[in-house]
Amino acid sequence: MGGNSSDSDNDNIDISSLLVPTAKSSQKKNKSSKEKSSEKTVEINPEETATKSKPGNKTKSNFELLGLSQNLAKATYHRGYRQPTPVQRKTIPVIVSKRDVVAMARTGSGKTASYMLPILHRLYAHKQQIGIRCVIIVPNRELAIQVYNEAIYFIKGSNSNLRVGLIVGGDSLESQFNLLVTQNPDIVIATPGRLLHVSVEMKLSFNLLEVLCFDEADRLFEMGFGVQLTELLNIFPKARQTLLFSATMPESLVGFINLGLSDPFFVRLDTELKLSENLSMSFFNIQENNRDASLMFLLDKIGAKKQTIIFCSTKYTVEYLHLLVTKFGYKAAYIYGSLDQTARQIQMNLFRKNLVSLLIVTDLAARGIDIPILDYVINYNFIDNTKIFVHRVGRVARAGRSGWAYSLLTPDELPYLIDLKLFLGRELVYGKGKDVDYRKTLVMGNLSNEMIHNQVSSISAYFSVDSALENCRTASNNSMIKYRKSRIVPSASSYKEAKLLVSSKATLEPNPLFSSTLNSSQLTMINSISGYKPNQTIFEQGLRGNKLISDPARLSIVQFRLKNSGYIKETKNKQRVNEKISEIQPEKSFVDDEYYIPHRKPDADTEKGYALLKGNTFAEQAQNAMVSLTNDDNFNRPINKKVLRWDSKKKNFVQGLGIGSDNKKLITTESGVKLPATYKTDAFKDYLKKTKLPNVQVGQVELPGMSDNFENKKRVKNFHTKISARKELDSKHINYEKSLKKRKFESGDNGKQKSDKIPKIINGKLNVGKSKDGKMLKSELLTAEKIRKNRSIQESKFRRSNNVKSKPRK
Repeated sequence: MGGNSSDSDNDNIDISSLLVPTAKSSQKKNKSSKEKSSEKTVEINPEETATKSKPGNKTKSNFELLGLSQNLAKATYHRGYRQPTPVQRKTIPVIVSKRDVVAMARTGSGKTASYMLPILHRLYAHKQQIGIRCVIIVPNRELAIQVYNEAIYFIKGSNSNLRVGLIVGGDSLESQFNLLVTQNPDIVIATPGRLLHVSVEMKLSFNLLEVLCFDEADRLFEMGFGVQLTELLNIFPKARQTLLFSATMPESLVGFINLGLSDPFFVRLDTELKLSENLSMSFFNIQENNRDASLMFLLDKIGAKKQTIIFCSTKYTVEYLHLLVTKFGYKAAYIYGSLDQTARQIQMNLFRKNLVSLLIVTDLAARGIDIPILDYVINYNFIDNTKIFVHRVGRVARAGRSGWAYSLLTPDELPYLIDLKLFLGRELVYGKGKDVDYRKTLVMGNLSNEMIHNQVSSISAYFSVDSALENCRTASNNSMIKYRKSRIVPSASSYKEAKLLVSSKATLEPNPLFSSTLNSSQLTMINSISGYKPNQTIFEQGLRGNKLISDPARLSIVQFRLKNSGYIKETKNKQRVNEKISEIQPEKSFVDDEYYIPHRKPDADTEKGYALLKGNTFAEQAQNAMVSLTNDDNFNRPINKKVLRWDSKKKNFVQGLGIGSDNKKLITTESGVKLPATYKTDAFKDYLKKTKLPNVQVGQVELPGMSDNFENKKRVKNFHTKISARKELDSKHINYEKSLKKRKFESGDNGKQKSDKIPKIINGKLNVGKSKDGKMLKSELLTAEKIRKNRSIQESKFRRSNNVKSKPRK
């Protein structure tokens, strides 16, 4: 991991130093031509190069210089990639050299192609040997589908015959069994839970695995996939290449120590520029009861034709907003975690095909999903984690496009904005002036009631006539109460700064983005009202005449002022002096740029934001309080079996882990990891019995036409007369004893069965026996002549009974 400090310099990268050995050998053969071509590798069409260039002096494209094959270079050109991005220039040559890589780069920088292209280059072509050769693990289904489509595009573009499979939750297990048994995929893209379920059901072996890739690696740990990852890593072979990619990766790799990394190459780009340089951001200070009206105001300013994603914190809020925006005439789709997989795909396709303009989602869609034409992101609920903010706003301003990110904040969410300011290292500007840079600073301002009064009245009218909308809002508010209790606690310094920010009334300044909607007289009136301080206390309000003299509350206030008049004057004089001093001579910093040693690292706030565990929740603090010297090979394995725990039934502390107390059955794998019993249900055995397919083993040679085995069995000659052995009786069946006695009687085990009644099989056909008289039994099969005779007899009977004369024959 050490020795890569120079990798942060993205502008001064010499591509010739990243060439693979094959490129270096060609360089020795033709030095003069290579020196010329290395200066001209800027934007070259591989197809034009193959036709126009001479064989001896062929100019390679940029992606070929990174070590990729010519076919893959053509696929990248048709995909629209002309220049490799910084993360691609850094990682592709290292991955091609079969070294472990841990890479971090901002959203929209081409990380998917950074690992997909060298994986396809390494696997090259489909093997007839049965077994998975590459596994790509992603945190959610939408990202898995996107990576799958990207892999399919590159495979078809490079004329490769590699096979890709998708294993995600929500799809049927039988279809995924069929994929692994009949298709023999080389690359499997999966979510960890379903991949472990399928591997346990099938007793799947990964002996041929060459590459293991984790996309959005830090999210896999944060989402609670510790048990699944532990078992999967025990199943995967140790001799493999491991790749980790994410947009937010901590500098310390302690959290990934159990992934089996071997001398990884650490790439950490754009640490200063965490967001896209084409992203503009604006923050709006609002009141909680005006959150819905503020959202509708922003949507009205954006317009109905712009593609917009709205991020919420709970699925109940998603359902409520979907119903609300529909009332206002917007077409919207929605996605949340517990939504059915088919419904999620339908909703995402509606938004991708521009059939709807709004997509309302939870943080499920914040990771890795690339939507081609996306203009705006709105944070309806603000984040409690700076990494989530980076992934949310990273959905826009991707691949050189520009975009906007709007965020709604209430006063209790201001500390999280201060944490974000420290993490991004940007200045927080309060709505002063119009010449503000929305791309380099955090611009914050107020949305006044005058701006949103139309939306407030419209929403009130909808609530008065629609009870379903009111019920959805109640459910959303109740879910937000629980969500706020589970939020990460911001730092104490952020609380203090946010408190000073509220007391200074800087948040009351209107946001300069929409301040033009108010005229100067309205702004003057708002500022005068906000800065008004009455000279009387609440006890003196409304007192007139004799009450002004005789009221006891007013007299007590007067006595207090007379008693403390000196202290009040002294305090006011100090405030005036301090104001004059601050205006005349600003406070100087005591920090010496050359000799001062700070008490904390310069990038401490950034690393705190990137950390996998924040340490602010009770579970994390309890985990950190435990000390273990033995169980260091699993992520979430219980530390001590004798630890005391609270038993809600016995109302007392008891020893043990409580396994089984919740009536959930568990199974123990070979590596000792406990999994739910639902992971092993014999579904694969039932699938093999149903389809009559063979249970192929890893390492065997793929049978030609393996997927047609079931059809071939039905095409066998004399299939309906084929005699096969009887099935074994099920001992758990209700008629087991009766069927067993019947079978024993037919087989003659009890001596009562006569041997001449046993059916005999001669030449694969059932031989009929003889009757009691010794005569041959008549065959029940009718000939064509016999069938015609029976029909004529039935017709004549019908005519006699109905007195119908027969037609004369011609």
